[in-house]
Amino acid sequence: MKKKNLIAAILSLAAFSFAANVQVLPPSGAEFATDAPNMVQSIVRAAVGQTGNTPVESGADVQLRTSLMTMGSSIVVVCEQVKDGAVVGTGKEKASSVEDLDVAIESATKQALANLGDDAGANSQAYAPEPSSTSEPQVVYVVPVEHPRSSGEDPNDNFAHKRPTRNYVSYGLGMAMWHNYDFTDKGCSKYENSGDCHKVRDTDMSWDQAFVFHYARIFETAPHGAITIVNNMNITFGDEWEWHETFLIGGRFFFSTGSLTPYVGAGIGLGIQMDDHYYDSDESFAIGLAGGAELGIIFFRNSSVQLEIGAAWDALWDGFESFDRRFGAGSAYIAINY
Repeated sequence: MKKKNLIAAILSLAAFSFAANVQVLPPSGAEFATDAPNMVQSIVRAAVGQTGNTPVESGADVQLRTSLMTMGSSIVVVCEQVKDGAVVGTGKEKASSVEDLDVAIESATKQALANLGDDAGANSQAYAPEPSSTSEPQVVYVVPVEHPRSSGEDPNDNFAHKRPTRNYVSYGLGMAMWHNYDFTDKGCSKYENSGDCHKVRDTDMSWDQAFVFHYARIFETAPHGAITIVNNMNITFGDEWEWHETFLIGGRFFFSTGSLTPYVGAGIGLGIQMDDHYYDSDESFAIGLAGGAELGIIFFRNSSVQLEIGAAWDALWDGFESFDRRFGAGSAYIAINY
């Protein structure tokens, strides 16, 4: 029995001679929780030990560099074995959520160190000693890894739920129809005694055609949702000059994630109006609260340059206290998002 233990010890030393010291570098991209960088580095060190190599803090010829990044709702883990400044081994795995991150890290680590750990693993398996009642007890090293849930943090506030925001600037042109509101000058008789006074000063609601210039910023924060800043400016040139413009902050909902995507949206903000229909200058200029709704179709949604066909309705109330005087405009436009 002693002879068998002696042979096992000699062969174990031979197996360990194939192992290498590996310096585990701090990971990049692991800022989804306060203790996440330490957690990821601990998992990498444990995985290095499983390959038969020795994780060290510094002073090693071989370094292991780990990077984490998001791809949609998944986490991609990339491990690189660096020797003499050159990458000599790589490993890549994808985790569907943070709960599967440890498995992805272990697999990527073993892939990156395959050219170091294969020999040691093969020798250790080929000459593994038979269990014996008189053999020395095995020592198991446990590396503590604290899960974000156990640290009292919000489980939804993690890496997997944060995705890069796709930002677009949108420019478009189109046609619009706008309307003003009925106005009657109650004080007309104070200034003129003519019976035609009200015919001059009173203004009926009218609908006129206009051109629309569309500008927007679109922040796609989720596959089916976006935050928007929309500016629609309507201008008409005719017997009476008119300028209607709204600045709205709101959102959009996309019905699909495909290349052709319909959407609806809404927003609230401020607006400004100038209208030569009115005799009184106080009535011809308005500024106040505004709101609007939109719908349309995005073509080439998955591209960095998109084509948008949209329609919008804007409403502007003169002043911040009364909703009696309301201007409105409906528009249709074609826009390029990039």
